[in-house]
Amino acid sequence: MISRYLVITLAFIGAGFRATQGALVEATGLASLGLGLVILKLAATRPRLKQIAWLMFLVTAIAMGMVLMRR
Repeated sequence: MISRYLVITLAFIGAGFRATQGALVEATGLASLGLGLVILKLAATRPRLKQIAWLMFLVTAIAMGMVLMRR
């Protein structure tokens, strides 16, 4: 269980770090990953939130694709 909180924390720290460097696509991907994990945790009590979490993961995947295509 502690690993989920660690990944969420690292995702938000990484997003902040990348945003300060001007890498907005990477920051958006990391922030949406962290937000998706938080929303997925909240979806245990509110099942309708699961769709929003999957949308956040889709944003993460799109950001990853953009970064990979750029390199």
